[in-house]
Amino acid sequence: MWGREPELRAVLDAVEQAPATGLVVVQVSGEPGIGKTSLLAEVARRLRERQCAVLTSASDVLGKRIPYGAVVALIRSLGADKSRTDALAALEISVAEDSGAWFGRACDRVVRVLTELTAARPAALLIDDLDHVDDDSLALLTLVLRRVSAAPLVLVTASRSHVSEPGAESLLDRVEQHAEVMRIELAPLSGADVARIVESVLQTAVDEGLAREVRQRSDGNPFFVTEIARSLRELDLVTVDGNRARLAVSPDAIRLTRREAVLRRVAPLEHDTRLVARAVAVFRRVRLDQISLLARVASLPEETVVQAFDELLRAHIVVHDDDRGYRFSHALVGEALYHEVGPAQRRHLHSLISARLLDDRDQGLQVDLLQLAWHLAESAAPGDRVAVGVLAEAASLARATAPETAAALCGKALQLLPRNAPERAELLALQCRVLARASRPALAIEPGLAALKSLETGHERARVATAVISSLFSVGRTAEAMELADVEVARGSVPASLEAQRAVLLIYNNRYEDAAKEVARVEALPISSPAEGVIVFEHLAMLTSLLFQHDKTVEFANRALSCSDGQPMLELQALSVCASITSLAGLVHDASWRVRRAEELVDQVGSHGFRAERAASRIALDWLGGRWDAALDGIGRWLPDVEAAQADQALGVLHAIELSIRTWRGELDVAARLAALPAPQSINISKLHAIALAEYLIARGELTEAYDLLAEAVGERLESSYSCVLVARMIELDLERGRAEAADEALERLAAVSATRVSPWSRTTIRRVTGVARQDVELLREAVSEAALGGLEFEKARAQLALGEASKDEVPVLVEAYTAFQRLGAHGLRRQAGNRLRTLGAKVPRARSKAPGLLTEAEENVARLVQQGMRNRDIAAALHYSPRTIEVYLSRIYTKLHVSSRLELARVLDAMQQR
Repeated sequence: MWGREPELRAVLDAVEQAPATGLVVVQVSGEPGIGKTSLLAEVARRLRERQCAVLTSASDVLGKRIPYGAVVALIRSLGADKSRTDALAALEISVAEDSGAWFGRACDRVVRVLTELTAARPAALLIDDLDHVDDDSLALLTLVLRRVSAAPLVLVTASRSHVSEPGAESLLDRVEQHAEVMRIELAPLSGADVARIVESVLQTAVDEGLAREVRQRSDGNPFFVTEIARSLRELDLVTVDGNRARLAVSPDAIRLTRREAVLRRVAPLEHDTRLVARAVAVFRRVRLDQISLLARVASLPEETVVQAFDELLRAHIVVHDDDRGYRFSHALVGEALYHEVGPAQRRHLHSLISARLLDDRDQGLQVDLLQLAWHLAESAAPGDRVAVGVLAEAASLARATAPETAAALCGKALQLLPRNAPERAELLALQCRVLARASRPALAIEPGLAALKSLETGHERARVATAVISSLFSVGRTAEAMELADVEVARGSVPASLEAQRAVLLIYNNRYEDAAKEVARVEALPISSPAEGVIVFEHLAMLTSLLFQHDKTVEFANRALSCSDGQPMLELQALSVCASITSLAGLVHDASWRVRRAEELVDQVGSHGFRAERAASRIALDWLGGRWDAALDGIGRWLPDVEAAQADQALGVLHAIELSIRTWRGELDVAARLAALPAPQSINISKLHAIALAEYLIARGELTEAYDLLAEAVGERLESSYSCVLVARMIELDLERGRAEAADEALERLAAVSATRVSPWSRTTIRRVTGVARQDVELLREAVSEAALGGLEFEKARAQLALGEASKDEVPVLVEAYTAFQRLGAHGLRRQAGNRLRTLGAKVPRARSKAPGLLTEAEENVARLVQQGMRNRDIAAALHYSPRTIEVYLSRIYTKLHVSSRLELARVLDAMQQR
């Protein structure tokens, strides 16, 4: 660990932070050989000395092709107990099981392992070569780490600098949103540290000239320092003079590069041993029962290969890697040998391996299908139908539980097929469906559209069309989704589920009258299976909600549940999806029981299924029900899951709700970041976002901009979602600006549609704003009652405030509103209620004190730097955090101290210091 003491200390300090802050991530990066693996090994040793649980995993090029290989390695590194055995069993790839249930159960088991490990002391996950971790492991870790983010857990990753791996980058980006993140770039070693390594290799002191020459040739890379020093000794290019080693020749006479130094590791070996080393480089990892295959690849007798293999072990070129076989002691050695072979020879060797594995398979012997697929992918020539068949089979094996791997295998198989090959349609269809299942809608569209050009009318075409339409819808391309749905319906023989999909798309393309006509027609279509029934009535529930037929919404949601036919996964789907629909319609009580029942099913079918829908439902219910702290905690907890699923609608809901809460709480610096995000594309969620964004603009004093935004969102008719809430806010702005005539016209528009609005949210809003405009106390009392019956706590408090301002006899109601705003943190409305109470000569309840001592040490460090006037990016640099982490800290600090700005925070801290 020469020269790495500061980095080691930084990682160990991060572990000490974990009990106070929860999940901490340390991202170590640097070029190959710079010492990343050594640093992680020393971290593991030190943590085990402290009795911390340490899970380790190292990946390579082959490991990237093994679904969930990295997660399995992490759990196996601990040894066996019941929960770990259960987790490993849950990670076994299943062909028949539904992906949602399988993935959810696997996540749950891994979460249980980590929760048990961190119950008494911190634990650490050390993942070497993160850029080689398989995509399925990355997807699972993204969700698991979010669920244990409050635990004293440290994730330390090592990856090569300047290597772009989207999956690894996505993991780190998403984890960064809910964890402390520290980045450590390993720099070249100093001259003094290089000299210490050279001295350890030569077993004597070295002069300055020798150390300088080694550092220059190695660029301060410790792996190459060692290899170059060893090569200089073996080539007799150093001499010892006066107990100090120095170069025996002029530096200009030495022809030794970094790559040559690595290859010199195997140069002294016998010719046959070097041939075996090259063959092992093609395998990447080899087991002893593959010696005969290794002999065939190396074109040597098996006895010779056995002797050569033992020589590689003695020379520490190959090392044992637990139950995974044997690998090179350093990846750089394997890479150098692999590239020394040459591309044509490499392809030939991969071909030999795949041919032998195919022979074994034909004889009924057990063969790792994914390993065979990899060797075929590296060696097969275009048009090789056998290779295509194996790749397709491997993709089918992995499709349910490892969709990322399956999609990559489909892609490789497609590269081998001619463009006019009939097999392409089936592969493209599979690739589309696995990408859609892997929540990659943008990538699923192109292969799906290509498959539809060849697929005949029938079940497979309908499945692909449904996947493409859903993917287009998910990425906001609703016009294209509508066009494709029309084409499929015109072809005839489409399932009822696709007809229901098309009916919802009519709304999203502003064809409200056409959509209304489709409700009865789709409802009467024959249902072929329980699964189709759930999908059809889910869509009808959504459609009627968008048409404000909320009584029908509840009816169709119940019918979707009835169609589940007692099948837990279908029941979970019906409950979760319909809960999200009714919660966003403001039907709090209906959505609440659906969410509760859905949670009861989670243990049976796995919690991954429909997580985005349940997350949006819970958070919307907390928001509408006045549990704003819980809503914000839920957003922080569920946001990575929703992003990982690319569930754009649910993501839009979360952003809109957080923007609303932050704005009402006066946290405008946090709200500004949310307001700058792109508006949701969904026709209904975009209106919800417009409501929140308008409030933000109003809070900034941009009343005209807010009014224009509301007017644009409403449209010409009040047929769009949340139209009553949008128009009501416009009326309030008209009244504030003395535009009574405009307010009256808008009130007439509301009155014309009020009879059709049955949701408590719409009914409360209409009565409140009409009562304010008309100063009608009875209407305002009705608004309070509607909100109370509907479980709408914030809307109830707003109606109470309006009632208290309209009548001098409602002091108790006004006090209740004041208390509610105080609890919610809506300080502007709280002050408004307090001022009205003072005007009426009533006693104002005491506000909660801003209690000191609530902040953690890390939060106090951030708060003090804010007090000193530092900006977020400067604080991030000073504390070695990311700017996003500082934003998260500030949000927690504001909530704990009941402040809404940096200025208020500074004043509170000043007051604390004066006590």
